[in-house]
Amino acid sequence: MQKSSKQPLNIILIGAPGSGKGTQCEYLRRDLQLAHLSTGDMLREVVKSSSEIGLKVQEIMARGELVDDEIVLQLVSDKFDSGACEEGFVLDGFPRTITQAEDLSRLLKSSGRSLNYVIYFEISDELLIERVSGRYIHQGSGRVYHIKYNPPKVAGIDDITGEPLIQRKDDNIESLKIRLTAFHEQTTPLLEYYQKLGLLKIIKAGLSPSEVRSQLYSILNKN
Repeated sequence: MQKSSKQPLNIILIGAPGSGKGTQCEYLRRDLQLAHLSTGDMLREVVKSSSEIGLKVQEIMARGELVDDEIVLQLVSDKFDSGACEEGFVLDGFPRTITQAEDLSRLLKSSGRSLNYVIYFEISDELLIERVSGRYIHQGSGRVYHIKYNPPKVAGIDDITGEPLIQRKDDNIESLKIRLTAFHEQTTPLLEYYQKLGLLKIIKAGLSPSEVRSQLYSILNKN
């Protein structure tokens, strides 16, 4: 897919754990040169930097607490200022609440940017549980494998480094059910908020990555 406009393409992807957002973000980064603004990745980056804000984030995460909205917004703002988003961005993992969405809207307006689309990855909880409970991760890089859909060449071993893979403690069925209940309770008002703004698009994320990609690019090609 080629960008059909010289204007930056700014989108938010919303989806539960295991919905496939990460795979599609990689396509968008590769094909459209969109900056992938993953809140998880940005927080890990700033912790590694050992900067003042990085040390603060590290302390918060060590306590098992959520990082303040102000810090996340500052990290997003820093990405805008860095020039990384000249072609546009795909925001993944933020916002999660209407308050965060309103704060993001103000940040976008102050930086002369606007959203094109908010895309929700719709998928059944049953399939999400199957996907996530079989997921293994290389801790150093964040590379994700799945015992059924994307197995490593050697079971339990990262393809590139040869280091062992881990499974997140909360990637078990009982924890997932709790997380999904919380996700739906939190996300439904957010989807309604973006629906009222005319920005929301919904794609069926239970299909293969290539089929999901086709749906996604069908939306973006109309931009």
